[in-house]
Amino acid sequence: MSKRRGKKYSGLDPAVASYLTKDAVPNRAAMTAKQRRDRQRTRSVYDVEPVIKTTIEEIARKEDTSASQIGEMLLAYGIRAYLQKDSELMKALAERESSRTLRFSWNLRIPEEWLLALEAYLSEARKPRKWGQ
Repeated sequence: MSKRRGKKYSGLDPAVASYLTKDAVPNRAAMTAKQRRDRQRTRSVYDVEPVIKTTIEEIARKEDTSASQIGEMLLAYGIRAYLQKDSELMKALAERESSRTLRFSWNLRIPEEWLLALEAYLSEARKPRKWGQ
């Protein structure tokens, strides 16, 4: 068992005991602006087509950044397009199917032409480059 000031923490939840015996408490005043922003970020998990995931990873590699940042930027762009009632996005949303679950009413389908465009981008991006290009 871990000790703190000579007392044993028996019978405590392991997470609580771990918190009480940490070596250092973070100094919030010494945190950088990026560290404060990163603490406020939350992790989200979405089910996506493999071609979408691979395309995001390829774009991130090309732009020399993380897939998470590219994904966040593209999500923000897509939300903005939705709020501005982008015609192509609204057309895709209108082609929805009734869902057979009680959790939600509609299933959305990504238009086939969008997926084909992503596959074409990936096949072009994976081609070997000539020297000097």
